[in-house]
Amino acid sequence: MKAIYWMAVFLMFHTWIGYLVFLLVMSSLRKEKPEKTGEKELSCSFLTVILTVRNEEKTIGSRLQNILESDYPGNLLEIIVASDGSADKTEEIAEDFARLDSRIKLLAMEGGGKSAAQNRAIISAKGEIIVLTDAHTVFERNTLTTLSSEFSDEGIGCVSGRLVVRNAGNSISESQGFYWRYETLLRRLEGRLGLLHTASGPVMAFRRSLFKPFDCCYGDDCIIPLDILSQGYRVVHSDLAQAYDVFPSTMREELSVRTRMTLRNITCTLSKYNLLNPFKYPLISLSISSHKILRWLTPYLMIVLFAANLYIFEINIFYKVSLYCQSVFYLLGLAGFYAEKKGRRIPLASQVFSFLLANIGFFLGVFKAGMGRKIAGYR
Repeated sequence: MKAIYWMAVFLMFHTWIGYLVFLLVMSSLRKEKPEKTGEKELSCSFLTVILTVRNEEKTIGSRLQNILESDYPGNLLEIIVASDGSADKTEEIAEDFARLDSRIKLLAMEGGGKSAAQNRAIISAKGEIIVLTDAHTVFERNTLTTLSSEFSDEGIGCVSGRLVVRNAGNSISESQGFYWRYETLLRRLEGRLGLLHTASGPVMAFRRSLFKPFDCCYGDDCIIPLDILSQGYRVVHSDLAQAYDVFPSTMREELSVRTRMTLRNITCTLSKYNLLNPFKYPLISLSISSHKILRWLTPYLMIVLFAANLYIFEINIFYKVSLYCQSVFYLLGLAGFYAEKKGRRIPLASQVFSFLLANIGFFLGVFKAGMGRKIAGYR
């Protein structure tokens, strides 16, 4: 039980702290000039922006206007609105825009899920570079230009932009904002070291020539980068290609999104088991295991740690203090839960609750994946 206890401690420490330290050390040893605006050549590639929507009549107009206001050369831009069975005025609004601007095309489908809509839209796209985005995302004026310019390096196959969270002002969204800043730091370091294996779905670009149609139960931001890595190309992160989005702000939304993302992404990641071969891809397999798989397994490790600690807590004072600290941690989370239900925030307790809520989502996602569940719907 002591061995199990320390194994759980080691794996959780490595997942949340040790792996970050490893990336920081490796990055510090890599001599590289900091990226500067205007440093890369302006790409002259034809670019297709694919906006996948379903019942987005409230945002589709402003989103299309935001893309049209980009500083990317207008004669090299195509915009495809892939509507996944929208039942409101989304398609009507998109058609109005298309009549006024020939660069916009509506691809209306009867349903089948977001991934199915993206597959069809990408196959019909004319662009050499494909940019995927969502209806609630907002680009900076130079985002498309910055994404495209990264492909001046022929070894780069996919570029993930920097997604900035616009918090809704409550403990859930604020904690997710902190979590996302941590996630962005990991991606920035991984990209610098050639280990990045994921992307931000609302602001992601890739070479169309490298695209492979994917199973509808997988998420685009997971499967496309992994496919590109498998073909020997790099995935990079660009802080200069900036976009804004709003993350879930309620317990129900956060739990649903976290569970769904975990289910889709763990199924997707394990389908690319060749990249997990430490003999063929030593650093990439370490990165995927540390950044993704062990993070998804954190709630299970927390249960193992607590159970092992219960069994051995009488051995000495250290294990008694350890069990006491874990108990206080979970009690803080419980206090944060009740505060959230009443629309209040308790410093530290609310943050602990948000962490636990995310891990409940991980737990449910992994459990459903283990039961063979799959998701092919829009979100």
